[in-house]
Amino acid sequence: MPDRRHVPGPTARSVGSGTVRRSEPFIAPLNPSNLYGHLAATAVPGVEEWRCGVYRAVVPVGDRTAVAEVGLPEDGAVPVTLRLEDARDEAEVVGRVRRTFDLDLDPAAMAGVLAADAALAPLVAAGPGRRAPGTLDPEAMVLRAVIGQQVSTAAARTHTARLVAAFGESLAEPSGGLTHRFPTAAALVADPGRVGEVLRMPATRIRTVLTVAAALADGAVDLAADPAAVRAALLALPGVGPWTADTVLMRALHVDAFLPADLGVVQAAKRLGLPEAPRALAGRAEAWRPYRTHAVQYLWATGVHAVNSLPV
Repeated sequence: MPDRRHVPGPTARSVGSGTVRRSEPFIAPLNPSNLYGHLAATAVPGVEEWRCGVYRAVVPVGDRTAVAEVGLPEDGAVPVTLRLEDARDEAEVVGRVRRTFDLDLDPAAMAGVLAADAALAPLVAAGPGRRAPGTLDPEAMVLRAVIGQQVSTAAARTHTARLVAAFGESLAEPSGGLTHRFPTAAALVADPGRVGEVLRMPATRIRTVLTVAAALADGAVDLAADPAAVRAALLALPGVGPWTADTVLMRALHVDAFLPADLGVVQAAKRLGLPEAPRALAGRAEAWRPYRTHAVQYLWATGVHAVNSLPV
């Protein structure tokens, strides 16, 4: 098993005007295909983009805004450039980058658990070091998970981009395709009629978006709480089911979760001879703890989808 003491520490240097360049280490191997592929394929125009081999995103830190630029891994580290309004935000943004790119994963430990299942062993061997993508903006990811229910990746991006353009705060200094902060839950709750006009989704889905936004705004859903409490609070809201709640756990909270009813997961299970019924598949996945989130990445990777490949 890799020894974390032998992983070089991060290096950083300021280059002026609020810009910091860092080299964030990880334990090899790191498979970039689904990690960067997922972030690029689901990037919301205005707040995220893939540009010249670099993932770039707006990062809200309270009332301040940062921009994070993360390149492909090289020599055991990931190059990161941060553009900060306030230097005190560096540690917070770096922590979010490390979670988003799953840089603290011990891939040998993960492989040891997942490869113990004969159905997953060939996938782990063929793609060592798959990571589970997170998010730089947890509150936004909750709303995005609701908008993305039962629609394609492209449709979710389109709906969410309209929301960003209509409700997001414009950046004082746009950078490339980054033009806005993601709208806050409170901003959506303040103008529910316009939310419906902008999203152009079924009324039931719009009600769910607004219900979740209200729960985030008033603290009924507190992302700083225990993950089990967050899941329970989400499931208590009308229109929110296990897929959405567990997606939030996986992406926004970066904790172990599973999606037994997800179409891509079910299709992969069928190909691999795993149980296809959600309850039975969830039971099989119990042995994959605490790496069920990573198992989802391996299962998704058996299909053909933009999230599984590095963008060109």
